[in-house]
Parts: sequence; C-alpha cells; structure tokens
Amino acid sequence: MILTKLNVVNYRNLAQAELAFSPNVNCLVGANGQGKTNVLDAIYYLSFCRSSSNPTDVQNVRHGEEFFLVEGEYATDSGTTEKVFCGVKAGTPKRVEHNGKKLRRIAEHIGTIPLVMISPSDSLLVTGGSEERRRFMDSVISQYDSEYLESLIRYDKALRQRNALLRREDTEPDWEVVGVLEEMMAREAETIFARRRTFIEAFVPLFKQLYDELCDNATEAASVSIEYQSHGFRGDLLPQLREGRAKERIVGYTLHGPHKDDLSLLLGGYPLRREGSQGQTKTYFIAMKLAQFLFLKEKGQRRTPLLLLDDIFDKLDAGRVGRIVRYASGDAFGQIFITDTNREHLDQILAATQRDYRLFNVSDGQVEEVVH
Repeated sequence: MILTKLNVVNYRNLAQAELAFSPNVNCLVGANGQGKTNVLDAIYYLSFCRSSSNPTDVQNVRHGEEFFLVEGEYATDSGTTEKVFCGVKAGTPKRVEHNGKKLRRIAEHIGTIPLVMISPSDSLLVTGGSEERRRFMDSVISQYDSEYLESLIRYDKALRQRNALLRREDTEPDWEVVGVLEEMMAREAETIFARRRTFIEAFVPLFKQLYDELCDNATEAASVSIEYQSHGFRGDLLPQLREGRAKERIVGYTLHGPHKDDLSLLLGGYPLRREGSQGQTKTYFIAMKLAQFLFLKEKGQRRTPLLLLDDIFDKLDAGRVGRIVRYASGDAFGQIFITDTNREHLDQILAATQRDYRLFNVSDGQVEEVVH
C-alpha cells in the first residue's frame, strides 16, 4: 500500500494540512511538540480508526474546534486506488467511509490498510503490563484474520457482562445467565488461543532473525526468545471459569481466560526487563515491530504495510542506528514515514536509502515540504 495524499483538518495541533508523499521514504523533522507525531498519528488513524496514543476520539479534536477529519488516498499493490475518510464531531457517532461508502462497523475496515508504527512508547512491550503484549498480538492478527477479530469482540463483550454480574452487591448473580456467558467465552477463547499460538510459533523465528541483523552480536541474538503464556495450555476454559466462580465473586472479576494471556520476553533465559540494557531493550522491541511488518506482508491479502518510525533513534548507538537504517531501507520494505528532531539523523537516512524521498518541516502544527 502507498499513501499518496493526506488531508487533515483540526487533528490535534494540525489545523489543516494537505500533503503529497513519496512512494518510498518520507521524513518529518522538527522540535518536540511541533506536530510531527500528530502527522503519523493521523496516518495511523486511517488504518485503525483510532489514535495510537489516545483512544478517546473527541480528545483528538484541535482545541477550540468541534470536529476533526482525516482523509487518505492510497495506491494498492495491484494498481487500484482506495480512499478512506474518518470524521469525528462531538456528540455524534464517528463516521468512517471507504471509497465513499459509509461503514456500519469499524471491524469491517481493520486490515484494509495494513500498517506498523514503531515509537518510543513501544518500550511498554517490555516494561508495561501484560495488556501491552496482548495488544501487540491482537494488532497483528486482527489485520489479516477477521474471524479472530470477531471472536475477540464477542469474547470481550461476554467478559464485561460476566464481570458486571460478579460485581453485583445487592443480590446474588443469576448463575444461569453466568453459565451462558461462560459457554460463549469458552467457545471464543478456543479460537483466540489457537490463532495466538499459531502466530507466535511463526513469529518467533522471524523476530530472532531480525534481532540478529540489528544487534550484530551472534551470541546475544541466539539468547533472545519469546514464550506464549496462556490459560489454553491448561485445557478448556469452561471448567476453569466454573471452578473459579467462588473466588471471582469475591474479587469481582474473571481470573481465567485469554484476557490474562501474556508473552515472556527473554534474554539469555531471563526476563528482558530485568537483564536488558537500554540499547538491548530498544533493539528488542524494534525487532519485534519490524518482524510484525514482515509477517503482515506475507499474510492475508499480501499487501505491503505502511511503516511509521516515530523518533526511534534516540538512545541508540551509531552502529544500531546504521543497521536499522540499512535494513528498513531495503527492498523488503515499501513506503516509510520517519520523524526525528535531529536533521543529521535524517540526512544519514536519506543518504543511505538511495531511493526517492520527500522531506517535510513541521513547526507549530504547520507542515511544509522542504524542496531539495
């Protein structure tokens, strides 16, 4: 997929921007807080119909305004053109259109414009709670497997309803209703577990290969691994839910199921969050996200995802930066968007790519192309 044109109105600090992009490399440079990340976030919004950092839509509306809209025009790998429109206005439902047709359900759109974004916040994959690593799995699988996404939606709905019944203080839960919800959860959990397990088995070798290429240390690369932890390895979820009712009634929420799954990120057999240096941690999550890109490229409709690199070069040594630049500039990748506060970093990247590029300066929400 290639994003050829982007139109943004009132998105965060971007009052209005109409941009045309290179099909290869696009760099945005500017000081912190000027709006570079907001441009990338607008692109992200067109793929997922939500912000990468703020899930509350109205909070992304520019201060003093009542709405925002983001429009994108894409050239597909097959040579066709696709248009996506997302609009949010306070007090009204979000509007999403694909090729001029309003979508009834956002789930219909997920995976249409595959995208991978790498940013400093991805360090939460290592330092954050298990929900960050589940979100990582879900963001990958949902982009190529609509059945998985539907199972996830149904499971989450039944989970919320079960938890609401468990938390009731005025009376005992209707255990017959709880039982029906548990059967629904167990049915969807079987699909979720199977798809996550299959994904991790295929993903780990790709991740290890990427880490090896980025760190240039064979011993270190051989010591990294990712292990999937899930209720599914203990068997069917239904008896686990029924056996846990008494305790879960006390705590007020469900203790077993795919909403408790996790990934163990290991370095030398030990948790990375304890053993890894700052550089190793950053290389680890960048390798995970680049592996996500290559994985998505070969799945589903085999559309090349957009790759967004948001200020990822800070706190990396020159050697790792050079390897990331050389790798991301290779033929395996399609259209890339890069932000940085350091023009020297971007000059190095552009010199290394030997590909067509466009450079944009971002200042106080204004985006202007730098003619070169």
